Amino acid sequence: MEDKMLINFQRQQIRRLQEEKKAMLESLDLARELGVLTTLNQEKPSRANLLHEICARANRMIPFKSCAVYLVDEETHDFVQASSYPDSTGLGLEREVDLLIKDQSLAYALQTDGPVFFLDSTGKGHIVLHVLSTPFSLRGMFVGLMMQNKDEIPDTTIKFFSVFMLLSVNALENWETHEFMLNHSSQLERKVQKRTRELADANERLRVTLEGMQAGVVVIKADGFVVVDANPKALEILDMTKEELLGCKCFDVICSKQRGKCPIVDLGMSENNEEFVVKRRDGKAIPIQKAVSPVMIDGELHLVENFIDIIEQKKLADLKEDVGRMMRHDLKSPLNGVIGLPEMLLENTDEPLSESQREILEYIQVSGYKLLNMINLSLDLYKMEIGTYEHRPAVADIYPIFRSAIKDLSELIKYKRIEVRELFEGTEIEEGFSYNVHCDEFLIYSLMSNLLKNAVEASPSGEQIIIEVNPDYGKVIIRIHNQGEVPESIRETFFEKYVTANKSGGTGLGTYSAKLIAETMGGRIYFETSAENGTALFIELPGID
Repeated sequence: MEDKMLINFQRQQIRRLQEEKKAMLESLDLARELGVLTTLNQEKPSRANLLHEICARANRMIPFKSCAVYLVDEETHDFVQASSYPDSTGLGLEREVDLLIKDQSLAYALQTDGPVFFLDSTGKGHIVLHVLSTPFSLRGMFVGLMMQNKDEIPDTTIKFFSVFMLLSVNALENWETHEFMLNHSSQLERKVQKRTRELADANERLRVTLEGMQAGVVVIKADGFVVVDANPKALEILDMTKEELLGCKCFDVICSKQRGKCPIVDLGMSENNEEFVVKRRDGKAIPIQKAVSPVMIDGELHLVENFIDIIEQKKLADLKEDVGRMMRHDLKSPLNGVIGLPEMLLENTDEPLSESQREILEYIQVSGYKLLNMINLSLDLYKMEIGTYEHRPAVADIYPIFRSAIKDLSELIKYKRIEVRELFEGTEIEEGFSYNVHCDEFLIYSLMSNLLKNAVEASPSGEQIIIEVNPDYGKVIIRIHNQGEVPESIRETFFEKYVTANKSGGTGLGTYSAKLIAETMGGRIYFETSAENGTALFIELPGID
């Protein structure tokens, strides 16, 4: 009985560590995702949907009995409830807000940057208020009636909640700005077709709008791709004067495409959204999220590119990476205890264990070692990214490594009825065949696990996957072939970070980490793909002299 209690305790420890990590990363994802939840993306939510999403996501960070967003009415300057979560909060939250207004608590909250907590009317619960404002204007207030005591909320969650509120305001402003631009563009196009005389008035209104916008806007003449106009915010982001920018080719300043591949002019798209990195004259790289749409001006096709600086969102993504790295590092200490305790119990001869107990303890120990190896690999990949990893190659037989990776995927391979064949220079190998290469055994195992998993997932059911080793003039080329085809949309970026397509739950890190590992070991990786021949991945490694 004591053994079962000990095993349950170990399982609870592992589960609690996993839940804490998941909660932290989910909070970061909520803030990061809302930071780009604007009409610059493919989906264009209504303002009501956006406000509802803000309330719903806030509720996932800090559970509320009810919460709402109050926006400032532009005419009366009063706070008006614009959205709530759940959809109907009843009169309870409204009464609490009225009391906060009467005792000046709301006025106090307006003077602070972060969240402010007050006791509710019962004196037993807490209400949190967070002002929704930009450096230029007050937009409203978030109010939430909390389910728990404020002292039970971690400081980290409160900080992320403030970041989330800031990004909520930016998302709301970006939505309003883009909607404003779309409305004016549509109005301009209708007036060009109907009333030439009103075109001048529309252009003037557009000019005033552009100059006051907090998003950069560049107007490009489609014939020649020449920049013909830009607003002050665009000039600020690009670090150029208007005289310097006008007349430039859009490909040279703000577009990642090339002549002949313009999404609007050459590919016939109605609009295009993407990220781009602007390199300023001072050498600073500014990441931007931009959208381009076609518009007719004076009877000629023009492209309107509007964009925002997303450096803060990028910093948030970097923060997520840093937190993940720190948590992986901190997980190693308790994990060593989880691994060491089963070993101590297995070696204890005073109280012999049953076969079932030994199997359970060995399973815990093996699982712990696998998790520890995964954590170590993630930390090693970061060192590879920044160029500080020390590669220590050794001689290892490559085929047992293949078989270990295949064994880990046995359930998926069996489910898809896939046959895995191992070849050497085009010939099936016999049992006991070996071939040594210079490599880091753990890294080559991780590389093969990622690539084989991708191959099995991409392969049609009932087909073959071939793993072939070919010595080639001092090199070793490992070929992994399956009958699936790499989607055309990701072929040019196949080995880049976070690139994935048509995979539920895919992270886009498998091929990226494989490329990092291959290059770290002094090799390279590339692929060939087509509908007729499937996909072949080639891993080229140094051979043994």
